[in-house]
Amino acid sequence: MPHLFHTAPPTNRYYAWFEALHTRVDILLLGPQPEQVFGAVCERMRECLAAVEEMGNRFNPDSELSRAVAGATVRPMPLSANLYTLLHRCLQAHRDTGGLFDITVCSPHFEPGFMRYVELTSDRCLRLHRPGLVVDLSGVLKGYALEQLRRLLTGEGIANALVNLGNSSILSLGDNPSDIAPGYCLTTSGNATAGRRHIMNPLTGRYVEGQREVSVTTADGVEGEVQSIVAFIRQGGA
Repeated sequence: MPHLFHTAPPTNRYYAWFEALHTRVDILLLGPQPEQVFGAVCERMRECLAAVEEMGNRFNPDSELSRAVAGATVRPMPLSANLYTLLHRCLQAHRDTGGLFDITVCSPHFEPGFMRYVELTSDRCLRLHRPGLVVDLSGVLKGYALEQLRRLLTGEGIANALVNLGNSSILSLGDNPSDIAPGYCLTTSGNATAGRRHIMNPLTGRYVEGQREVSVTTADGVEGEVQSIVAFIRQGGA
């Protein structure tokens, strides 16, 4: 893993970068730990992100999400506790935002209200009541990943860190060079260029157009992803 290490006790600096979740991941760790300890933590962080992809990447036919969706129109498909919890949060976010957050917008022939075809059963299973329904967690997966990394770093005794997933989802812990409040995430949604269209208003079926971005700061990465997407849709007026 490429990295830079600067020793300046009592606060050493370890900077590493690699590809994960279809984006670049930049990590800055600060503290008294030696280079070898920081390196081992970063390797575990990479393994953590790989596990997130294996759980929720809909573009990988072998991911847990893809396998569950493929069978859920035939019979209830059992889910891991992590995927069940994340899907439950997505359904709750859909209700809380009046339908502006929707994980079914990539479905063929999408229409408002497709989320009613997604059911989570009390025995932790997924059931889909419409053939061909697409369940896409791309809108929250990086925020979820930040929360998994937060838990990992805390368990490893790393108090000061900055984790950047593609410049759109950033976690700040403790004392670091960023302006983000310690313990918070900065999440950005929008169109980086005038020609980009990738966020749909689920209530109208139209993509939000125009070069604009919305950033929010939240105490939870998943909540940040939801809030930034919804704020961008509302500002775009699609």
